Amino acid sequence: MFETYLFSDEWNQEEKDNLIKKTVYYMERTDLPEQVVKPHALVYGDDGKCKGYTYRKPFYDMISMKELFQPDNMNVYSMNQKILFQIAKNVLDLTERLHVLEIYPGLIDLSHLYVPVNQPDKSVLLFQPELFQAGEIAASCHWYPSDEKLFEEEFELFDKEKQRIADWKLIYKILTASAKGNAKIPPNQKHQDHSWMYWSLLSDEWKEYFLNLGHEKINDKNLRHMLCLEIEKDCKTEERVTEEHIQKEKAYALITILRHGDKAIHDISRELYLLQERLENHKSLDFAQGFVLGNKHPYTKEFRHYPKEYRSQLGHVISDYSFGEAMIIAAEMMENALKKENRPSILFLLVDGEIRNDKIFHIAIKRLEKMTENWYTKLVLVPTEEFKGEGYQRLKELCMKGNK
Repeated sequence: MFETYLFSDEWNQEEKDNLIKKTVYYMERTDLPEQVVKPHALVYGDDGKCKGYTYRKPFYDMISMKELFQPDNMNVYSMNQKILFQIAKNVLDLTERLHVLEIYPGLIDLSHLYVPVNQPDKSVLLFQPELFQAGEIAASCHWYPSDEKLFEEEFELFDKEKQRIADWKLIYKILTASAKGNAKIPPNQKHQDHSWMYWSLLSDEWKEYFLNLGHEKINDKNLRHMLCLEIEKDCKTEERVTEEHIQKEKAYALITILRHGDKAIHDISRELYLLQERLENHKSLDFAQGFVLGNKHPYTKEFRHYPKEYRSQLGHVISDYSFGEAMIIAAEMMENALKKENRPSILFLLVDGEIRNDKIFHIAIKRLEKMTENWYTKLVLVPTEEFKGEGYQRLKELCMKGNK
């Protein structure tokens, strides 16, 4: 099955001529890695002028990394750091094969890299290589301000050394799941919440390499070695966790998010991430996680076991959000689960705003009190800061009372 890519009307004739030359250059190369989706044939209009080209679509469903790294999709596809390291390794394998052929694609945009929808860590495809550098013809891709600062000089063509820096920047974008084209190092904590969390996960060695990018000589072997070590470490950890899983007692953890829609999301996201990290590393309990992310049905998730390093995202928009209703939903979810199978259980209340001390909040407090009387459920309050309102104080007292 073929698709057609048409040249932009905004391009001048010189840009179109260069793109046609690069298209032919990649069409005629027979030594490209199989992961490179190269052009198939030029397309001409009735006037006899070339207006684009065709390429063959893959037979299985793919998604671009730019789309995959959108916060909502990170949740849908259960992305975690382990998968990101494997994707980075697959991309490095591909770029190194291109280097051997003396093909230097320059700054590859994540919108040109695709992974399988069902198994994003298994393989990678590179689309539209004709937009990149070809022989003595420069790339047609847009440069972002942060990338211009990265190289600190003007040049037309990438060579081996500059390509190494470009590859490192690409690996940085993958390991921080950065959907932003103009990805700064480190990510902006307020505007790139999930990227900041993945950045925080990286070791000091990784951070040092990225922060010094462009200012010291890049060693390809170090990059490959570091990625292989991370993947090997994940495999060993997974084996150990599988053995420990048999010994751990099954438990429920219901995470209830109580936040205001007009507040920045990074504080509550950080607390959620740290909480899930603690649950994952608990020595004696193996948690099935449930979520209440709002007071409407689509924002609740029933209890289930998630893969290691799964982190729930908070990409949805909150409107007309009632803390009280969310607490009532949480109490009902926990009780329904405990009726089916009585296990150790913890109800976490993550708060990032003052609680409205209204009628429905009073009903919710009584509902939680009743739940703790009927079941041994620990209540844990996790605030992003110390709030002063009456509603918050009542909830704080309830958690202290219920855990004595």
